[in-house]
Amino acid sequence: MRYVPNLIPEKSKVIPEYFTEKSNHKIKKRPLKVILFWILSILLLMFGLGHFKHPLITLIFGSLGFIINPIGQSFIENSLKFKYTPFIRVIVSVLFIGGAIPTINFYKSIDLQEAYSQKIEKEKEIERKELEAKRDKERKDSLNFYIQKTTKLIYEHKFDLADNYILSASNFVSTTNDEDRIKQVRIDISTIKANELVKAGKYKTAIGAISRLLALNPTNADMKYNRAICYNKIGNVLEAVNDLRPLMESGHSEAEKLYNKINPLRKKVAYYVTRCCDGTTSSATGRGACSHHGGVCNWNDPVYHEYRKY
Repeated sequence: MRYVPNLIPEKSKVIPEYFTEKSNHKIKKRPLKVILFWILSILLLMFGLGHFKHPLITLIFGSLGFIINPIGQSFIENSLKFKYTPFIRVIVSVLFIGGAIPTINFYKSIDLQEAYSQKIEKEKEIERKELEAKRDKERKDSLNFYIQKTTKLIYEHKFDLADNYILSASNFVSTTNDEDRIKQVRIDISTIKANELVKAGKYKTAIGAISRLLALNPTNADMKYNRAICYNKIGNVLEAVNDLRPLMESGHSEAEKLYNKINPLRKKVAYYVTRCCDGTTSSATGRGACSHHGGVCNWNDPVYHEYRKY
């Protein structure tokens, strides 16, 4: 029951002091109990938030933490207009905990299944990576074997077999670096083949092979020098000279020797002069020429112009 002041007139009160708000009507506050409720409610709220991925557990423990919190208790009493006694709090808490236990077990079984599934997936991923690493090692070993075998056959001049082995090596290419290695081996094969053609005197065939190599690597000085030799051998001196000029500019001594040999420096008479005996020249053609230079030693001394054919 709740005390209503001034309900009975003052003159009608038999015991006036009885009709006042007594201290026994006041709620006796116990600070330690309130602190304990606060601590317990905070712990329950933290536990609920710790299971945020399971919303039902969060809801149960969050609600439980709220209803035992002093502020929550006051809110419930004011909202529902009843006395939230300790007995009711105990009953409600027991109901919440009773509902929480099977819920926790349910989610625990789900978590265990999920953890087991993740473990299986992780083991499969590790097994897959190990298998990939094993296969990649086998692939690299096979690639290295065929490249080494090809290199050996190249220097033995067994070009047909070398071509077959490098073709087999191509089946084990996986990366850009692998492709570059295969490409370099093919260039090595073509280079040695081209050199063999030059040595065998098959100059026209060699020119085609060397030109294909130079298309891949235009700065290969040795190939360009060999092509110049081939051009010269088949009588195409102009093309040989065109190959030799840039080599000479880069300081290629062999190219300079061949250039001077196939395109030697030539001379032709450009005009004639009157040569005095002291070495000077005179434009006079009659008597008195070179009179102050020891006289005329040669009336028609030729002046030469140097040139090359190409």
